[in-house]
Amino acid sequence: MAKKINIETNTSALTREELATLAKVSNDVFYFSLFTYVIHPMRGKVRFELYPYQKSVLYNFVKERFNILLKFRQAGITELISMYCLWLAMYHPNKKINIISIKDTTAKKVLIFGFHDLVAFNQTGEKLLSLEADVINRPPLPGEQFGVGYVLWEKQEFVRLGETCALNYPQGARQQWIDNTHFIVNNRVGDHWGADIYNVESGKKVKTIDSTCHILSADKKKCFGINYARLHRLGGYGYIGIDDPYCNEETPEKDGIYVTDIKNNTTKLLVSIQDISECDATTSAHNGFHHYVTHLVLSPNGKRIAFLHRFFLSDGGLRTRLMTIGVDGKDLRCLAVGFLSHFDWRNDNSIFIWGRAGGNIDAMRSNPLFSNPLIKPFMGVAKSLARKVLKRSKGMSMSFLMCMDKDIKDIKPFALGIITEDGHPMCCPTDRNIAICDNYPDKLTHCRTLFFYDFEKNERTNLGTFRMSDEQPVTDNFIQFSQGVDLEIMKLFSPALFSFTRSGLHCDLHPRWDANGKMVAFDSIHEGTRQIYICKK
Repeated sequence: MAKKINIETNTSALTREELATLAKVSNDVFYFSLFTYVIHPMRGKVRFELYPYQKSVLYNFVKERFNILLKFRQAGITELISMYCLWLAMYHPNKKINIISIKDTTAKKVLIFGFHDLVAFNQTGEKLLSLEADVINRPPLPGEQFGVGYVLWEKQEFVRLGETCALNYPQGARQQWIDNTHFIVNNRVGDHWGADIYNVESGKKVKTIDSTCHILSADKKKCFGINYARLHRLGGYGYIGIDDPYCNEETPEKDGIYVTDIKNNTTKLLVSIQDISECDATTSAHNGFHHYVTHLVLSPNGKRIAFLHRFFLSDGGLRTRLMTIGVDGKDLRCLAVGFLSHFDWRNDNSIFIWGRAGGNIDAMRSNPLFSNPLIKPFMGVAKSLARKVLKRSKGMSMSFLMCMDKDIKDIKPFALGIITEDGHPMCCPTDRNIAICDNYPDKLTHCRTLFFYDFEKNERTNLGTFRMSDEQPVTDNFIQFSQGVDLEIMKLFSPALFSFTRSGLHCDLHPRWDANGKMVAFDSIHEGTRQIYICKK
C-alpha cells in the first residue's frame, strides 16, 4: 500500500543559516546522512553513522545508474538504502522509487493474534485484536517492538495504536478485550513485564499495570498473570529481554500465579510454584527441577482456573500436570499427570486435554533412582528401549482425555479414531457441545486441518486444509534469539529447531471464537505471508 504525501516548508520562517543548511542537505546525501537516525532494538534512537564500506556503496548509488551488491548479512545496507530513498523522496520530486522483495514474507507486514484460548473479536464483532510485525522468519530480538492494534476486518484495515516488546509468535502478547472499547496487552514496564490498556475510541493508551495479564476474571476487573521471564528461561513461550528474578530457585515460594486488581494496580500472589509442586505428592516427582506454570484458562462460570504445571525430570524429559484452583486461591487440585498438551474446559466441571495420563512410562520416570548420577549416563539407552516396548503395547498411545475437576482423578479417553492428533481446541462460548480445533502439519503434505467437533454426536466436520511455509528460519542471530534461556534447556534444541519454533514460520492455526459463537478467526501462512483469516459458522 502506498500513499502520496506532500511536504511543504515555510522557507520564509527560516534563518539564513538554516536556508543554507537546507540547500546543502537537499544536494548532498552524505550531509543529509548526518541528520538521520535508526531505531535500535536495544539502544533506542541512534545516530546513523556510516561505515567506510557504506560510504563507498552510497557513492556508487549517486554516481552510477545501476548497482549490484554482493553483501554480507547485518551490513546495514537495508538502512542505507532506506536513508537514500528518503533523501530522494524528500528533495527529488521527479524520482520514482520501487522496492521489490523476492518473498511475500519479507515484502508484507504480517498480522498475528496468537493462542487459541482467547476471544479475538470485540463484543460487536467488527474489530479483531492483532499484532503487526515486519518479519516472521526469526524469533523476536531483545527489545524489539511490534505493532499493537486491531483489524477492521471487513475493510481489511489494521489500526495501529502502539507498540509492545512482549511477544512470542505462538501466543502473541495475550491481547484481549476488557469491554467493547478497551483491551489489555502485555508489554515491558521498566525492568519487568506488565501490561498496557488501550481505548479504541480515543486511539490512546489509557493505563499501565505492573503485572502481566494471561487471562481476565469473569467481571474483567482482575487479571491473572505469570512470570514470562521464567517461562522464556525454561524454553517455554515467554518474552525475551528480562532476567528471571527466581532463576536460582527450583520451586520458588514468591513466584507462581499472580492476581492484579486493574483499577488499583495492586498485585498479590494467588498461589506459589512451591505450593503447586507440593500438591498431590504422588505425582509431584520430588526429583524434578525447573518448575514453572503456563496456559491459564478460566472456567465458563469464572470460578476456577485450569493451568499446566511443568517441570523437568532427571532423564531430561518434561512432565506436565493439569491442575485447577479457585479464583480466590483455594482448592488447588491435580487432575492428571503425564505427557499432556492443549486443553479447554468442556463445562464448569470437566476439562478435555490431549495427551497420555499416567501409565508405566511415567511411573518409571518418577522413580528417584533415576536421579542417581551413576544411572543418568544410561538413561538415553533406557528411554529408547522403553519407547519401543511401550509402542508395541500401545503404552504410549495418546488421545483427548476428559478429566473431571474433583479431588479424585477421573480420566476417560474420547473421540478415539476421530481425533487422532494433537491440536488446539476451543469450545464455542454459546454452545459448549461444539469445539473448533486444528492439528499439526501432516508430515507428507505439510498441511494443517481445521475442523469442528460435536461432543454429543461424537462427530468431526473438516472445514479446510492450510499449508505451512517451506521457508527456513534465519539462524544467524541465534545467540540473540536464545538470550536468557537456561543452558541445560538449550541442550534440548538445535539452533534450527529453536529458531523455527520461536519464529512466526511456526504458524499453528490456533482457531478462536467470537463471543457470539458465529465466527472463528485463525492465523495461517498458507498464502505465503502470515495473516489472520475469518470463518463464519
